[in-house]
Amino acid sequence: MNKMGFINSRLLYVLLALFIFPFFGHASAYWMEIKGSEKKNEPAIIQIIYGNVDEYGVRHRQSGTEHALIKDFKIYVIDAKGKRTDIVIVPKGDCWEGTFVPDKDGVYRVIGINDKHPVVDRSKSGGDNILPIDYLVGSYNVGNVANKEFESPMQFLDISVYPVDKLIKVKAFKDGAPAANKTKLRVLNPENWERELTVNEQGEAFFMSTMKGLYIIRKDWVDPTPGTYKGVAYKSIRYRCNYCLQMK
Repeated sequence: MNKMGFINSRLLYVLLALFIFPFFGHASAYWMEIKGSEKKNEPAIIQIIYGNVDEYGVRHRQSGTEHALIKDFKIYVIDAKGKRTDIVIVPKGDCWEGTFVPDKDGVYRVIGINDKHPVVDRSKSGGDNILPIDYLVGSYNVGNVANKEFESPMQFLDISVYPVDKLIKVKAFKDGAPAANKTKLRVLNPENWERELTVNEQGEAFFMSTMKGLYIIRKDWVDPTPGTYKGVAYKSIRYRCNYCLQMK
């Protein structure tokens, strides 16, 4: 093989690794799963989970310190008319769990925020300390309904999603406005293969779902302003929003 052919082969391999291979090195993270009959007057279960992805692309729920920190998530549900219901979550072994009972047909938006995480201290390894803030978003459809347009943002970092058959339309927000043109989003499919999306001038992006299961759509933003939280100095604040989309 000549030199140019070798370079082209290496480039092809890198591209395949980025866009086709499972995302083996994915760090641990929080996500949300919403389960129920999707009928009014029947309970829906909200599970908040901390876990990781193994070398086979399988998600695993974890316990331990980070699992215990789920207690600091504030979870609430917004119905189609804008009524807010706060949800109490309790530990259930490999997750924290709360329930709500929808009383009418419609799309219920489930939202979570944890702005009480301790600083991630990387000083011993020579890294920079960061203060993480996590947002979770999902929707629960009751009756024969579904979103047909993007919802308004309700958190500092937010994502709105609605499917049209297998096409998933995504809109990202920061501080109440559409995300800046060319902002990067990450999508993990149910097998945890990762794809990068780039939003347009309206803060929108699109992708095709390829299978049933849980898709996690992620937006990160880092505020480089240093500070101190609970006596520990940090160099930056990492905001993260995970939209948890269950395709059936």
